[in-house]
Amino acid sequence: MTSGTTRGDVKGRHHHPTMAVYDASMLRNFAHHVMQGRSQVRMGLLFPNETLMPNSSLAHYLALAIAQLGTSDSAYYLNESGLQVDSLCDALTQAQLSGEAFFLLGASYSFVHLMDALQARGQTFQLPSGSRLLDTGSFKGQSREVPMDAFYAQLSATFGVSRDHCLNMYGMTELSTQFYDAGNRTVPSVKRGPHWIRSRLVDPLTGNDVPDGERGILAHTDLANFNSVVTILTEDVGQSSEDGFVLLGRAQGTQAKGCSLAVDEFLQAARE
Repeated sequence: MTSGTTRGDVKGRHHHPTMAVYDASMLRNFAHHVMQGRSQVRMGLLFPNETLMPNSSLAHYLALAIAQLGTSDSAYYLNESGLQVDSLCDALTQAQLSGEAFFLLGASYSFVHLMDALQARGQTFQLPSGSRLLDTGSFKGQSREVPMDAFYAQLSATFGVSRDHCLNMYGMTELSTQFYDAGNRTVPSVKRGPHWIRSRLVDPLTGNDVPDGERGILAHTDLANFNSVVTILTEDVGQSSEDGFVLLGRAQGTQAKGCSLAVDEFLQAARE
């Protein structure tokens, strides 16, 4: 179910008769763009699990990652009590001492809350070579907004991970496939998907493709949506690049939505 909230309890739903195709799409794509040759790695997840958020596609996505590609000491660090900062700091310290790569994954706004907590402690880390940070979502409609360049600069400084290894995933409930960039040394970054998903940039008034280099509304044709709507017209603005597209944000006047919005509300409920 989608996480947009401006229409109250009205949620978008994506029905899957089986999760097998979604799972295969996610795992193969994740392995190529994020694992980069590793079979397993220690992971820390900054998002509630599927028990706490049973209708969240991101909760399922992260559950797949930790179950299939995470080592036995991988763990969730966000639960009904909020961010588990002490436990996560212990894990990050262990990673520093062991020299083994650590992947920290979650909604973009989870990282904002975590970095706020670490800044209050005056604590930073220098994660080992091969470590990755992966965020997804945005900051529109959150308790505060953070410019992308400042966000990735702070991520890199806080965890000692090059901005080339600070990855962003772009996905949505309505799709069964995700897009990734190759780091965020410069922003906005170029997003790329596997061969079973294709994207167009269209004029929202005519539905025609916009000329190369011009802004348009993203439309994705996802063959992994084998039993639902194959082509999704989004409300996201993008611009074509040589081998993908640049995501420029939500179209003006559209509803704030996404996993970061869900995290902000979840953490607020935990505090209350």
